[in-house]
Amino acid sequence: MVGDQLTVKKVLHLVGHAACFVALFAMLGGHWLVLQSVAWTRMLVDFSRQDSFTTAVAKTFDGEHLCPMCRKIQAGRQQEEQQQKNTPPLKREKMPDMMLDNRQLPPDFVPTDAQDAVPTVPRLRADFIQTPPVPPPRGSFAVL
Repeated sequence: MVGDQLTVKKVLHLVGHAACFVALFAMLGGHWLVLQSVAWTRMLVDFSRQDSFTTAVAKTFDGEHLCPMCRKIQAGRQQEEQQQKNTPPLKREKMPDMMLDNRQLPPDFVPTDAQDAVPTVPRLRADFIQTPPVPPPRGSFAVL
């Protein structure tokens, strides 16, 4: 049972890391890199059937012998860049503070006399100010 929980926890941890990696990869444009790599590999194979390997590498990466897949990738990247240029930047508004703002609290009490220098419970949590319960007398539980 405990071993199963550890493996489930490890699997969920790995799945979380993988999901973050995939999201970051897509956000940075990694999908275009994958598609372009597939296109270059296909071009390299096709060109190496006709010519020598060095000529195939030169034709693949010279930019003059584009395959249909390379043209579609190029058009898709340009379209994505145009969409990014045309979209207005996000309007950033100041989020309301979710925490208590210290500037709205009254100033802390500063003791002037020795009698006033007693540890106090903060005024925000008045429900904590209660005396502890009195224990029952010891003789009431004694069994004779």
